[in-house]
Amino acid sequence: MIEECFKWAFSTGMEILGIEAGIEKGKDLLERLIYHIRAEETPGRFFERLSERLTEYRTNKGIRANVDVLPNILTIKEMYGDRFYYVKAAVLAGFLNALTAPQGGKKKRESES
Repeated sequence: MIEECFKWAFSTGMEILGIEAGIEKGKDLLERLIYHIRAEETPGRFFERLSERLTEYRTNKGIRANVDVLPNILTIKEMYGDRFYYVKAAVLAGFLNALTAPQGGKKKRESES
């Protein structure tokens, strides 16, 4: 499950990076997403902030990102203590790796699929 969360966050981060919405660029949007979710210390608040941001990016007419929330992340039973922190770390690491990936990384990964 942790690996699935990381892969989802990385691919979602790469999708967000590809957005150019007015003066805001995908990098700004991804940095804002990371900033908003990193401080949340409870599963409910973390998932609320995450889904709130992704919903904004998906539905905002100026952004229209092709992103979604990983369904399994919301159905994990016993999401407390260390398990929550592992999932949170995997999501943040995936977003951070996308943010620091070379620009050609997305095209390379798509061609490998």
